Amino acid sequence: MNSSLGPWLILLLSIGGLVLAFFVIRRQRYLKSLRDQGWTFDGSPTLDRSYGLNCPPFGIGYNRKIDDLISGTTSAGVPFAVFEYNSLGYVAALMLPRPLPELFVGTTPRPGAEGMQRTVGPWTMTAKDPSWAEAALAAIGAAMDAMAAGGHRVDLSVDGARLVALGVPREAQAMRAFLEALAPIAQALASPALAAFEAPAPPSELSLYQRPSWIYRPEDDRFLDQVTVTSSGYSHEARDVVVGDVHGIRMIAFTHHWKTDHTETSTDANGNTTTRTVTDNHSEEILEFLLPWHFGDLSVNWPGWGNRVRFESSDFDRAFKVRSRYPKFASDVFHPRQLEFMLSARPLPFAIESGRVRFDLGDNTPERIMHCADFLVAFFAGVPGFVWADLGHTEPPISRDLDGF
Repeated sequence: MNSSLGPWLILLLSIGGLVLAFFVIRRQRYLKSLRDQGWTFDGSPTLDRSYGLNCPPFGIGYNRKIDDLISGTTSAGVPFAVFEYNSLGYVAALMLPRPLPELFVGTTPRPGAEGMQRTVGPWTMTAKDPSWAEAALAAIGAAMDAMAAGGHRVDLSVDGARLVALGVPREAQAMRAFLEALAPIAQALASPALAAFEAPAPPSELSLYQRPSWIYRPEDDRFLDQVTVTSSGYSHEARDVVVGDVHGIRMIAFTHHWKTDHTETSTDANGNTTTRTVTDNHSEEILEFLLPWHFGDLSVNWPGWGNRVRFESSDFDRAFKVRSRYPKFASDVFHPRQLEFMLSARPLPFAIESGRVRFDLGDNTPERIMHCADFLVAFFAGVPGFVWADLGHTEPPISRDLDGF
């Protein structure tokens, strides 16, 4: 080593050590300030601490993560959890004695929230039930005004059995003041006067917004054996798994990852040959619905099996290639009104075979999965009654009220 570089290297290492020590000391002081409040701290919380939260910002997309869990109670005895969620900063979740309908209140609408919006004074409220929104505002309006008057951000939601607040300050004293201002709102929501609005229990695991009965798991390889996947290779994984029930039809969706190896041989200028093993990473998007009742085989814009069946609609034939081993069955299923529905719905390619419906998902997103699930229900609901009877069903298994036309 060049002797002239030695002092510079020592200086750089010293500066690096001082910087590291600074951040370690600052972190320890921060943790002490939290514990001095009587709170507990978990620097590596798992996602199960957010189970039951399913309204935006929760329940949206994949790649969810939480960090820095702070737990305790307010001076009024309301249990709370504060944690960092994704890239949104700290959020607070205060316990409520019962689950209540979703509600969003703030100075601006909450991104991703669905429902009817109403502006009352400085507040924008979003809810699906206007009577609930009116009753809730009457109960919490004064406490929200007091919170805002204290200089705190008011961006709240009722999410199952918890009151959620965004924009929680990070520093311990400011966090305590924020939580103390928030507690009266949680207490007002706990009032027996609102007990008549009790909602169904929140999801027991991670879920998707607007589909609380569906379960989302970042990874669960147990579902690999329950659907059709590429079997070659090794290190098979099922990531971003979504499972649920759609009008009695079981649904499984995930991204399948696996690896394969191949060898590459090269020769250098001297004629020496070397061989190395190269690992290739692969993925495919899986979406299957398992039918609880018998249905014939057919496919739409799906490569492979069956003869193409043509229809009287040239627009339909240009947009869709229907294949089936039983052309009459396909013609009965795709009656004129069903053809119109298909042209408006524009479903992804799918195949029905041996009691399973597979979609060519293309991209594993909640929006695509929801679109396919809603389409499939409407599609089966549009199948004529005589087709179901020919298949051995005394009644259609899905109500015609759910058809797409």
